[in-house]
Order: sequence, then C-alpha cells, then structure tokens
Amino acid sequence: MKHISGLISTGAITFLKQEYTFLLGFIIAFAALIFFTAEPEFGKAYTTVAFIIGGLTSILSGYIGMKIAVYTNVRTTKESATDISNGFVVAYRGGQVLGFVLVGLALLVL
Repeated sequence: MKHISGLISTGAITFLKQEYTFLLGFIIAFAALIFFTAEPEFGKAYTTVAFIIGGLTSILSGYIGMKIAVYTNVRTTKESATDISNGFVVAYRGGQVLGFVLVGLALLVL
C-alpha cells in the first residue's frame, strides 16, 4: 500500500506541476491585460495585484488540497478494509481538515 500511495502522490504532484506551468502563463497574460485595460490610473495596479494574489492563493490551495486528498484517501482505504464506518470517519475528518485549511488560508490572505 505504501508503494502504491507513493506512486499516486508522485503522479499527483507531477500533474500539479504541469497544470501550474500553464496556470502561471495564464496569470501573467491576464495580469498584463488587466493592468493595461482595467486599472483606473496608469501605474496603480490595485486590480492587477488582487488578481495575482488570488491566482497564487488558488495555486497554493490546489497544492494543499491535493496533498491532503492523497493522504486521506490512503488512510480511508486502509480503514475501510477493516470497517466501513471507520473509513467513513477518516474520510469525513480529512474533508474537515481540507475545509478548515482552505478557509484559514482565505482569511489569512484577506
């Protein structure tokens, strides 16, 4: 089980690296577009900075979420092999952790 979970974790991180490569290009391109079209005064980049912070927060949230999901899914599988109710409890708690972490991150960024 450790070997398979290691492979899943490696695959998940590889996927995120590829996704975030494209996402960073998107953020840069649209930040430039926002800077030159949506800012009320040239040189004041309030909207652009908010967009970039939101994009980077999204990237961090995705990374944290993937790590928690992979870890929780492995533990849920292990616990479900012995008792389905234990597996449910582990899955539920993993979801709670993910929710609290993402809400905490959002409050921190605000």
